Amino acid sequence: MTIANINMRDIDCLREEIDALDEELLALIERRLDLAASIAAAKAEEDEEGELLLRPAREASIIARLASMTTRIPRESITAIWRELMAINLQAQRPIEIALSAERHPARIQLMARARFGTILPIRETTSPQAALAKARSGSAIALIEIGEGDWWADLAAEPDLVIIDGLLAEGGRGSALAVGRLSADRLCEDRSYEVLERSELAARLGRGEVVCPLAASGDRHLCVIERVAPLARRAA
Repeated sequence: MTIANINMRDIDCLREEIDALDEELLALIERRLDLAASIAAAKAEEDEEGELLLRPAREASIIARLASMTTRIPRESITAIWRELMAINLQAQRPIEIALSAERHPARIQLMARARFGTILPIRETTSPQAALAKARSGSAIALIEIGEGDWWADLAAEPDLVIIDGLLAEGGRGSALAVGRLSADRLCEDRSYEVLERSELAARLGRGEVVCPLAASGDRHLCVIERVAPLARRAA
């Protein structure tokens, strides 16, 4: 038997091991989905009717814990894999969609939405920010609205049922968007929030050294992202 034949036999054996591992991984993923569904069923009475089942704070905690454990898988890959798993689970429990309002950069924002919310959620284009928000109010959708399409965000402070879940922020701000939906504040990530601030309050917070970044302005009101943990401290944690 030649060396080439021996090597091919070894490669075939390794491929068989990989195939077996793939099957084990698939079984574990499905078991994870079953367990998550059981937890959701047990907590069904605690969930407010019409509220999204998203738990951004827990998602962030899971991803951070796993990213700290791995030695070979990049954090970006960990994030993509587990966000996809969590999206599949959520969609199986209560289907939702992404109501998109993006006139200037729809393709870019759709790609960012897939990275943040997984590939399983359908994306439906709407005619305006108000139409996207109407879907979000029903609890059947996440409104994903491009920043710069009017000052729709200025009225969110007077609508407690809707909150900014997350921001899809592009380099330089071009093609950035906000995800809005019905969600209780205790489920949101603690290290970042989005608030509408009057110009005087923005100046006061900046004067106190808070990490506040204005994203859009309408008159004296500014839409801001507020970092609860300074970026350098978060990277060092």
